[in-house]
Amino acid sequence: MNIIIPPKRRDGRSSFVQLVGYVSVRDDISLKDEIKEDPRFKRPARARGKVFERLVEYMNRTENLAESQLISVDARGESRVSVDGVISQHNLLSFESAASEMSGVSKQNDRIKDPVYHFILSWQEDENPTDDQIFKAARYALRCMGMQLHQYMASIHRDTDNVHVHVVANRVNPLTFKAVSVHGDADKMQRICRELELKYDFKVDNGSWVRDADNQVVRAKRGYKKAPRGAATLEHFGDRESLYTYAVTHCRKDINAMFRDKSATWDRIHAVFDRAGLKLERRGEGMIVRDRFNPGHTPIKASRLHTSMTLSRIVPKVGDFVPSPLNDADVHDKHVHAAYNDQLHMRDQGARQDRRIARAEARQQLKDDYQAYRKSWVKPDLRMAERFREIADSFRVQKVRIRHGEGDPHMRKLMYNVVEFEREKAMAGLRIQLKAEREQLREEGKARPMSYRVWTGQEALKGSQAAVSQLRGWAYREGRKNRYPTRTEDIIHCAPADDTPLLKADGFTVRLHRDGAAVYSRQGRDSIIDRGDSIEVYQPYDGRAVNTLTAVNMMQWKSGELGKFDGNGLFVATAVGAVAEHNLYQARQISVTDTYQRGDVEKEIGNIQSRKASNAYYEELAQARYEQRLRDERRYREEEEHKPTNRGTFKP
Repeated sequence: MNIIIPPKRRDGRSSFVQLVGYVSVRDDISLKDEIKEDPRFKRPARARGKVFERLVEYMNRTENLAESQLISVDARGESRVSVDGVISQHNLLSFESAASEMSGVSKQNDRIKDPVYHFILSWQEDENPTDDQIFKAARYALRCMGMQLHQYMASIHRDTDNVHVHVVANRVNPLTFKAVSVHGDADKMQRICRELELKYDFKVDNGSWVRDADNQVVRAKRGYKKAPRGAATLEHFGDRESLYTYAVTHCRKDINAMFRDKSATWDRIHAVFDRAGLKLERRGEGMIVRDRFNPGHTPIKASRLHTSMTLSRIVPKVGDFVPSPLNDADVHDKHVHAAYNDQLHMRDQGARQDRRIARAEARQQLKDDYQAYRKSWVKPDLRMAERFREIADSFRVQKVRIRHGEGDPHMRKLMYNVVEFEREKAMAGLRIQLKAEREQLREEGKARPMSYRVWTGQEALKGSQAAVSQLRGWAYREGRKNRYPTRTEDIIHCAPADDTPLLKADGFTVRLHRDGAAVYSRQGRDSIIDRGDSIEVYQPYDGRAVNTLTAVNMMQWKSGELGKFDGNGLFVATAVGAVAEHNLYQARQISVTDTYQRGDVEKEIGNIQSRKASNAYYEELAQARYEQRLRDERRYREEEEHKPTNRGTFKP
């Protein structure tokens, strides 16, 4: 089964008119036809009641509402009716009053612009579910969307190739008059479809959620095509990244974009391969891709990289083959942004996809937690009516006492005026106090439930890694990093969205920005900023390079997919030395992916080991000299004690 959610306007002003127009307006009317008086050409009314009415008319395949035939009423009070052969189920008072009931409830919430929620559950052509199964599936979908108590109507259509059910629900709760958010409903509905397929043994359909070998509903993975047998063997048995996987990772996306936009030229194609340190060459009747810096590596077919990278397909589009304008000797760093290294360990190519799926599941759980917070949130009760009533009752008692205790009417009237004055004074004081209390609630953010962004920030401060990841995701999406220049050139580059929780570092205080950046401060100054895909280091040489050493230690909590130092030469050398020191003595290794920097790390490890051996030799030599000096001093003191003196003798 599959889910269909009809599109709406993106400006939030969609209405039932657009919904009905999407499914019922005749688009096959010729402009040459004579214009006649036809009610279908009239502009429909935009009133909510009329919109609900037209929606019910469409769902029941009739232009004029026919009399409904009641079939059954279940224990929950939901009615099943038949209108012109269309079976419908609703939880309203009657079929005829459905539109007015939904309209009346939606009017209780003036803030929502689009109170209707419409979706379609469709089954495959060879499936014929029963009415009970269809209506149970519709109710299950509503319950998963948080609309189990909302007004709804579901109508089954069996007059098409695919059996489907239209479900229209009122987003406004009839008890609390709060509107349910339907953000991300398409993804939720895809998961609901997989769960319904598993529950009722429906045929499995495609979607963003799939069933694994254990019949668990998980997110679908998107992978590359299978690698050549030689490349797969190298990666599986040799634990090395193949040239094919490297080319796919660095070039396929850009090549595919050029063919999709029809903007491919030989210069642009060669530029993509040049940036990756590869070279596209003609070989016989086809093309190959080889490593520009190491021609000894086995090349791959260009058609393996992309199906359009064949001469028979590409020549008619961009012309005859033109070699790359750059020679291997003329390639400089400004042309090459990466290079293939066959010594890199072949990590699981699905690791990034697995992390992406894990982040998506964590953020979905975060959204569910926020919805639970919204549902459980209760506005602080200031007891306004009760407190006003208490003041009124207290002064009412005083008036009763005056009426029964004071006999003089003039004095009684005077006392009444005094009591009334005091009552108004107390009421005014209470109003001022309530105003101050409401203002305090607004300042503390307790007057209204927190928005999702504010709530996520609070959860991030509590240590939620999913919340920190969500904040950084918003920052990546909005491009906030491009709005301000980087204040330092000393940066540690990590993998995209390489999120870590807030860490505790000795001597550092940490605070979290709204864009998900974790700022570590020392002695009142910002020292390190962890943005997920990069770690910025400020004052890297203060205090014996404490900031640099701490930032390098943070790398061990990253995924290790990318690790590269960029900045001043002294900073890079200090960071390389810190990595070598760490990897030599710590079990949790820090991965450096840059070829030259990784070589420097290995060289530094060798230097440390050689210095350690030399230090042991010099320590033994120093110890021997120290012992020899002690022996010499002891012998000197003994000689001084036994040396004869001429003190007290007479000299002529």
